[in-house]
Amino acid sequence: MNVLRGWLFDNLGLKLTALLLALVVYLHVYTDRPATLIVSFPIEFTDLADSLSLSGPAPAIVQAELRGTGKQLIGMRVKEPRLKLSMTGAGLGRFSRALAATDLPLPSGGNVTVENLIGPRVIEVDVDRRVRRDLPVTFQTAGVAAAGYAWSGEVVTAVRVLRVTGPEKALAGLDSIALAPVRIDGKRDTVRAEVAPVSLPDWCTSEPASIPVKLVLGRRR
Repeated sequence: MNVLRGWLFDNLGLKLTALLLALVVYLHVYTDRPATLIVSFPIEFTDLADSLSLSGPAPAIVQAELRGTGKQLIGMRVKEPRLKLSMTGAGLGRFSRALAATDLPLPSGGNVTVENLIGPRVIEVDVDRRVRRDLPVTFQTAGVAAAGYAWSGEVVTAVRVLRVTGPEKALAGLDSIALAPVRIDGKRDTVRAEVAPVSLPDWCTSEPASIPVKLVLGRRR
């Protein structure tokens, strides 16, 4: 038993180092073998005129089955290189663009090839006018204040209007912007928070992106 224990634990650090090196060599050899893997390419729309905006839902990724070494494919899956889709010349209405394997941002050298362009094979998006609107914000709370206390409805903030930029049709349906609720759990005094819109329509942004607020709590009457 002592002999076995000595064989297992003597020079343990050296043995673990040797085991780690062996594992590294194995992985290096294994990932240099040819393989296929499905990789996702996030879509980035570029070159759209400043007066225009994308509108509504749009595909977020394109998937393809690639062939290369395991090391190359794992690296691509981790990095997820962006497929930049130019919108040069796009006007109001429906924009459609067929994709080919050559559109994918593959590493130079030709060592990685496309076995199958899974799709979508056609990218379709709506294009609308890009407009700006100044919209009032609404405030809300979440949670329950300390016993005997409640939010009085008073809000102290320097910003009560957000400038929202986005597609005309989406903004036409908005009359205000709801901010994320401020947590007041167990509070009995002023609550400070930085809050952003709960959600905005697709392709819309607000300026500023968030605002500091102070909610005044008081005793229940």
